[in-house]
Amino acid sequence: MKKKVIIIPIFIILAFIIAFGAGTYFTINSKLSKLKTTNISKNATDLGIDTKQFNNTVEDNYVNILLLGVDTRDANTDTGRSDSIMILTLDKAHKKIKLTSLMRDLLVTNVGSKSQDKLTHAYAYGGPQLSLKVVNENFNMNIKDYVKVDFTHFDKIVDAVGGVDINVSDAEVKVLNGYITELAKLEKVTPQYLTSGGMQHLNGMQALAYARIRYVGDGDYQRTERQRTVLTQVFSKISSMGLTEASSMLDTILPNVETSLTKSDILSNTSYVLMNKINTVNQYRVPNDKPGYATNRMINGVFYLDWNREGNIADLHQFIFEGDLK
Repeated sequence: MKKKVIIIPIFIILAFIIAFGAGTYFTINSKLSKLKTTNISKNATDLGIDTKQFNNTVEDNYVNILLLGVDTRDANTDTGRSDSIMILTLDKAHKKIKLTSLMRDLLVTNVGSKSQDKLTHAYAYGGPQLSLKVVNENFNMNIKDYVKVDFTHFDKIVDAVGGVDINVSDAEVKVLNGYITELAKLEKVTPQYLTSGGMQHLNGMQALAYARIRYVGDGDYQRTERQRTVLTQVFSKISSMGLTEASSMLDTILPNVETSLTKSDILSNTSYVLMNKINTVNQYRVPNDKPGYATNRMINGVFYLDWNREGNIADLHQFIFEGDLK
């Protein structure tokens, strides 16, 4: 049975931020040794970055990190696809945290040996470095680092924060319960179903199932919204934790994270967020909902999401850089 990606990788970075605020430098510094770190090229050409576009001021003020939620059947034999793709922005110019979802089915160019393919396939063909290159080239970005999380353990993370409160529609309940059946079989536990719609307190497995829903409402567009809804709930729960809870949370999270960020990068960025008391997340999605910004296409019997590049990139840059990128 194929596992679907529901993981929300932004959660990992936000956990660092909040836990650092709840604890001490030395506590978090020691726990970061549990991270799996990977070295990738920092060469701008290798990462598809147009250096002429990004001056030192922009580089210093806008820290962009690629977040990848990877779907793999067997990590030893299957690289998997990045079915959840987001850009986390630490905007120091305006003291904001921003989160942008990139739709997995977006038709992009230069995906490994292919002139065009789905964005989600970049990870399968070349891992995180190719994913960075494809995103930078297609969206004119300057992302140098990534954080990756696999499918497993997300439900345990939600359980660790005590669950999340989500308003679930009646139409979503039936589909959600179907995913719970599948997940319960995979984990060999008794399923706990929802009996009605409305505001619900979801445990980890239920939240995982909710974030999987793709065929209720506006398809994959609304799925990315559900992922961000769960994310903000988790963020809120972590922000209220004390030192002991936050410390335990990091013990659960860190062994399941892979990143190219150094320990000093993480500590520096989390320190900045703490000192500036940044505790909200601004959200965006590409493609935008504006008329003409996205078009469904079938190529050789395969669905792709084509998009108005000029308009979408301009609006993405406005959201992230707020006019500072000339």
